[in-house]
Amino acid sequence: MKQITIKTLTSLILLVAFSMPLTAQSNPTKSTKTDKSTKTTTSKKNTNANKNKNTNNKANTNSDANKNDDTITTSPQALTTNANVNTNNNFQIGSAITKPKWLVRSTLAYYDGDENDLATAGLGFTPLSTSIITPEVEIPTKPNFEERRQAKLNRYIDTKIGEGTLFGFKKQELTPLFDGKIAGTEISAVQREDGVGMLLQIPLDFNKNKPCIVAIPAIDSDGIYNAKDIQIRGLWGLRHNCAVVYNDKGVSGIYDIKHKLGFTVWGEVKDGNILFGPSIKNREQYIKKYPHRYAVKQLHSKLNAEARWGEHVLRSIEFAFYELNSMFSTNQQIIYNKDNTLVLVYGAGDGGGAALKAGELDDQNLIDGIVAVNPQIQPNIDKTQVTLKIGNNASQKLEAKSIANYSAYGALYIPCAIPAIKPNKDDTYIPYANYFLYSQERCNALKKAKLLTKGTPQEALEKLHKNGWTPNMDIQLPYFYYTESIDLPYQYISAYGKYDVTENMCDFSVASTQQTPIYYSGKVAPLEEISFEQIWGMTNGHLPLWNGHNATILDLVENGDLNAPRREFYSSSQSKTTVDYGTTGSICVYKKSQEPRVEQGIKQVMASGNLHGIKTFIIHGRNNVKQLPNYTSRPYVALNSLVEGKQSQLRYIEVENASYLDGRAPFDNTLLPIDYYGEDAIEWLWANLTNEATLPVSQVVHAKARGGKSGYAPPLTSKTLQPIKQLPNSKEIIQNDKGNLILPN
Repeated sequence: MKQITIKTLTSLILLVAFSMPLTAQSNPTKSTKTDKSTKTTTSKKNTNANKNKNTNNKANTNSDANKNDDTITTSPQALTTNANVNTNNNFQIGSAITKPKWLVRSTLAYYDGDENDLATAGLGFTPLSTSIITPEVEIPTKPNFEERRQAKLNRYIDTKIGEGTLFGFKKQELTPLFDGKIAGTEISAVQREDGVGMLLQIPLDFNKNKPCIVAIPAIDSDGIYNAKDIQIRGLWGLRHNCAVVYNDKGVSGIYDIKHKLGFTVWGEVKDGNILFGPSIKNREQYIKKYPHRYAVKQLHSKLNAEARWGEHVLRSIEFAFYELNSMFSTNQQIIYNKDNTLVLVYGAGDGGGAALKAGELDDQNLIDGIVAVNPQIQPNIDKTQVTLKIGNNASQKLEAKSIANYSAYGALYIPCAIPAIKPNKDDTYIPYANYFLYSQERCNALKKAKLLTKGTPQEALEKLHKNGWTPNMDIQLPYFYYTESIDLPYQYISAYGKYDVTENMCDFSVASTQQTPIYYSGKVAPLEEISFEQIWGMTNGHLPLWNGHNATILDLVENGDLNAPRREFYSSSQSKTTVDYGTTGSICVYKKSQEPRVEQGIKQVMASGNLHGIKTFIIHGRNNVKQLPNYTSRPYVALNSLVEGKQSQLRYIEVENASYLDGRAPFDNTLLPIDYYGEDAIEWLWANLTNEATLPVSQVVHAKARGGKSGYAPPLTSKTLQPIKQLPNSKEIIQNDKGNLILPN
């Protein structure tokens, strides 16, 4: 494997202890003239790809996180006190630049686009798309800032799925001198009250005369350094000469209970000013009874951060405006505001839900456009009838179900249903199905609990089909359960119910597990092979945290396993000698999803469907097993047509043969990359807002899968992917009126 060595930013280590005003360090370029005209849809933007402009400047970093007035608090009391803060400031040209009271600025770095950069941490597209890279780390157990950052942005880019050719890095635009490395300034910060991390990237080619901002709420439960966010959604903004601002939505943070340590926004391990640090009663007693346990912010902060996802996005935009004005204004007067700056929000998964929530809160016309890919959203249709009709099938009323409830239902029945799933027509096997050796034991346990009548895999599969999963989704279910397990519903249920870490809801807790796949059985074990300091660079924001394909590092464990606490997939709850995937815990989690405590939290996160006329694309994979279309995008689109009527500017694009997965093996022959369509949509939005191009109508994209055998599918090309059409035919158009959504087959 290829070894790459980078020069670390030693100045960060030297300067991190000193407090210097960030704005004094953030003026690599000054603006002498700015277009102060009102923002209109006819303003023309520079859409040329960012070219590499190497300079001799080394990365310059600074931190003011240790200032006395920059303390991060994450208590429920702080959230309640500040819940009604108005974040939609009407920025006026000529007003003095004022730092938001909630803002804690952390670090600033300038990357020259050669040794280091904004998109790849100095690695470059070609190495990332050629081989798996193992960067050299001087002290593996104590990686420094740039080593941690590179670990987060180091991922293998599989060009066979179209990334690097059809979306993301455009290989055809690259040269040996410009390998996708983008020079610019990077500033990290925190929203004070509940420790929401933010990251602002300002490319060297930021268009100061026609400014634009792209806000990206983190995908799922991840933090601000998610590689796909930065290298797909963020990269799109940088290539269009926009500033890009990320936020972690208030759910990112891991805490070592025994050592009282957590992570800062930039991944440093500390005991204060961290993203999440819970107060734990009887801590020593808890540690003695439950050793090697950890707290996770989304699960244990007791804040139900999802209720404020939209606010966090709006604040990140305010942060971007503040820093851009501080950097480019020559007289400390505001030169950029909502009237002369194009503002887009672009999110996927939970980030897509946050993007829509931001639009619902934006009654000040701050946001110009939104793209939400596979949004995790809970539309409020409890007292509203919305219907769905697909092809010639009869209309059906869409039900209101939260991800807490339907994913808990899935976690209950999927392990039993695996043997009833049939392989794809070109394959002889179902990916990951051979991992499930004890499916019948789960079926037997469900029958014993009177949750199945016959106790057969086919009966369990039929239950899934009646509750949102379609037969076309079946082959994903073994992989989906193995990688997500009980963790997916648990994280939402715990958040909605505001459970404390010491409550051990359903007798689960977060623990470090065996980090080696050799004789792996998911048991609780101390962190040895992997240190706590390394976790920040490895995590994707939610549990399980994996070390390779077959071993977890951190995961939910069944405290009540009949042999010893361990991961649910290996757990025995009926008999010591039989694995049943922890049926007792799964039943408990499903019941919890319907308790008043959790239902109250669900009500707090429900979406209104009112986007205030913002031009919006929702992109959803028809085969998405994680964000089920019938409980997320489809009812949201129908609700929007009721709430906004003819004033709605929402377009819905549903893509066949697409899911939350990106079409890599073992699903390369059956699934397409949904991110291609997200980028296609935001290009349409950009063309409309900058050149008045007519937006396409809502449509189903009848895109065919690559075919062939799993692992041997042909590469995707522009001929095999069907793009969004400006003028689709009648068999592709989605009709949506007064709460009635009609989809073609």
